[in-house]
Amino acid sequence: MTQDASSAASEEPQSVEPQEEAAPHALARWERRYRSGMMRSFGPLFLLSGLPLVLRRLRFEEHSAENVRLAASRGPVVYVLHTRSVLDWLALNVVLNRRRLPLARLSPGIRASWVAPLGRAIRDGVQALRDYLREGQAPDPIASGVLAQAVSEGVPTAIYLVRPGRRRRRVAAPAHDPIAALLEAQGRSSRPVQAVPVVVAWNRAPAAARTQVGRFILGTQDAPGPLQKLWQVVNRDADAVVQCGAPLDLSELDRRLEGAPAERQVRTARLLLRRYTYRESRVVKGPGLRPYPWMRRLVMSSPEVEELVRQESKATGRDPEELRDEVEDMLDRIAARLSWPMMRLARVLMNMLWTRIYSGVDIPDEDLERIREAVRAGSAVLVPCHRSHLDYMLISSVLFEHDIAVPHVVAGDNLAFWPLGPVLRRCGAVFIKRRFRDDRVFPVVFERYFRQLVRDGVMTEFFIEGGRSRTGKLLPPKLGILGMVLGSWDSMREGREISLLPVAISYEQVAESKSFAKELAGSEKKSEDPLQLAKAGRTFFERYGKVYLRVGEPVRVSEVMAPIGGSWSRADRATRREVLQRTGEQLMHRISKSMVLLPTGLVALALLCEPKRGIRLSVLAARSRRLDALLRRRGAPAAASLGSGNWALQEALQRFERERWIKRLPDETDDLILQIVSEQRVAIAYAKNGLVSYLAPVAMVAAAVGATRDPESPEVEELVQLQAWLLRYEVTLDPDLTIASLVADALEELVRYGALAREEGRLVVASRALLRELAEVMADQLESLTLVLRATQQLGKRDLDPKALPRHIREVGQGLLAVDELRRPECLALTNLQNGVRAFMEDGVLELKSGGAGLQFNAGGLELYLSALRRLTP
Repeated sequence: MTQDASSAASEEPQSVEPQEEAAPHALARWERRYRSGMMRSFGPLFLLSGLPLVLRRLRFEEHSAENVRLAASRGPVVYVLHTRSVLDWLALNVVLNRRRLPLARLSPGIRASWVAPLGRAIRDGVQALRDYLREGQAPDPIASGVLAQAVSEGVPTAIYLVRPGRRRRRVAAPAHDPIAALLEAQGRSSRPVQAVPVVVAWNRAPAAARTQVGRFILGTQDAPGPLQKLWQVVNRDADAVVQCGAPLDLSELDRRLEGAPAERQVRTARLLLRRYTYRESRVVKGPGLRPYPWMRRLVMSSPEVEELVRQESKATGRDPEELRDEVEDMLDRIAARLSWPMMRLARVLMNMLWTRIYSGVDIPDEDLERIREAVRAGSAVLVPCHRSHLDYMLISSVLFEHDIAVPHVVAGDNLAFWPLGPVLRRCGAVFIKRRFRDDRVFPVVFERYFRQLVRDGVMTEFFIEGGRSRTGKLLPPKLGILGMVLGSWDSMREGREISLLPVAISYEQVAESKSFAKELAGSEKKSEDPLQLAKAGRTFFERYGKVYLRVGEPVRVSEVMAPIGGSWSRADRATRREVLQRTGEQLMHRISKSMVLLPTGLVALALLCEPKRGIRLSVLAARSRRLDALLRRRGAPAAASLGSGNWALQEALQRFERERWIKRLPDETDDLILQIVSEQRVAIAYAKNGLVSYLAPVAMVAAAVGATRDPESPEVEELVQLQAWLLRYEVTLDPDLTIASLVADALEELVRYGALAREEGRLVVASRALLRELAEVMADQLESLTLVLRATQQLGKRDLDPKALPRHIREVGQGLLAVDELRRPECLALTNLQNGVRAFMEDGVLELKSGGAGLQFNAGGLELYLSALRRLTP
């Protein structure tokens, strides 16, 4: 009776590496004698032991299989497990079988004959008895040089860094040290030996600190005893994980340590291999989490909090113990209490969500690998844009599904209400006040707690925009938490990196689209509460398309710190402010360059680039193709559905029709006429605005060329500079490029688009229609700025509440829209008007004074800006 272990696999088998079948006769004999090789099929004892049930749902992702294939293509493969464990060894055997990957033919310290097929077990037993009678006890495979010879001749093997048992026996004597045997094998081998770190995570719950009694009974976390191993298996996750990391090339290590004493070479190799296996464990489970009472003691006893209590007691006269209790209560409201059972429950609920109202989540393997690499390097900090309340659990659920530790997520305390708050807290939510400008206590407590998380290597996540974008455009970066992350650099352990990972989230349609449109039209935002949560249940009867996640190139804090001497605390305040602002802009730009080109966004863009009230379907299709090609040239990653041609266009139009955003008009020809419902232009603009960052420089230059009618006029660059300045809260341009380089690149793009042409060495306008088509991309935002200035003239010196000013401006805009003095209803979006007011106030054009003076403005500056904006938006 046998069981083929590969029968449990769902993956298509890959070919067996040739080196596995090429063992010399002597090594085959060693394999029979030591009986420690993995096998393609198992025997009756394996079946009767119940192990097939334990091992049947092991997860082994493609990236791990690819690491093994890569190692096998380079040289002899050595699987490196941290601690010797028959269960871990069998788990590795099973998952390697599924992919038909090389099996270890020699595993010192393991006896595998009891799980072998019956015929093989009998043959090997008889042969082992003959060998024993003829030669005596088999020599130690390491001390005798069998392991070194096997590896040098290309035989796949498995070794263990730590032997189970008491600590004093865990490190082997030099003669029995597998690391020394590997280095010896590399010296003999003509190919680089590939050490593949392997982690078997039976339970993905982050490990907690253990008491002395616990360590005595169960063993340490690094080297679990038999009871702990049994408990791990009994308490395993439904989907336990086997993960293989990137291989360590021992030939490279050999070159680096050439000439060093043998003892140092072995010690260095061991440390590296332990680090590699530890890193893979951190990727899957995260670092060991401190129990909350321990974390609370760390924060409360920190110099920052002690100084805060002293200062507050001195300033207010309150008792220090009373203040300490208040600070402790505040920390209790801030801190997460990550619960793995709650995460597993949330996983089920979120899977229902992503498959019920959304058509799944799309994230490329290379983007997941960027996150893994950041975790391996030290502390990974995810910095996503903010589109929906669902964002809070989106990234966590995706990482959970791909065997990556879940992050601690900074969330607004508006979500801390019962019952949602306790659930989110146990899923890793860290609650922050929405505003704490005049609060002296909260920022210190929150920063000390958050810095401790970063220092401990806990993956964290915060939304750099602060709140959700109501317009679909990226919001200006909020720099408070980013400053805390940068401030953590000085306390990081040597050799550990902090990686800031920009994450773009693109929804085909957000669940809150209707409420966003109402808020932009002037409705008050409704606060989150249990009633709102209950009403949100209606979204389960809707379908919103697919969700796309993209991870941009990380910003490494070591590189941020290099120009300022490698230390945040020693830099002066002005330098820190400059570095912080630049880092925020870099992150926003990298997020913007990772937004996915979706059919809904492309069609929305094509519709809103039409200056007329209606557009023929053939014209829309041709424009969509032009814009699609332009966006791809600008680096926009496209959704796979856009490869389906007109099907994607029709699907997007059907979605818009279902939402009643557009309507079809009758026509005598077969060419349909489409018209946007005026009240729904704001909703369509949301879908379009996710792509604005790719086209902003081109659109600005198109508007400037349209105003000057001469692409080579020096005024083009001046008008682009003006737009970039006024729209600085709407669009984040590449901070590493000058305006001149942006203009030069955009002019070349306009030539490729067909809007400009070269005649006799000069640039000329080739198509005013195409030029205006691209200028319309940013026209609504320029029209919002025009409205702010025109409304200011009408409102005069009224004594207005600064917070209500954008609403007053919107009321003026509704009148101008009614008489066709404004053409684009989306320019009335409150967010656009708020950003316009902010920009003009900072520039000194507008000013709100108290004491009855009311709204003031600089008439000269206002007319100058108004004249330029009228030229840019004909």
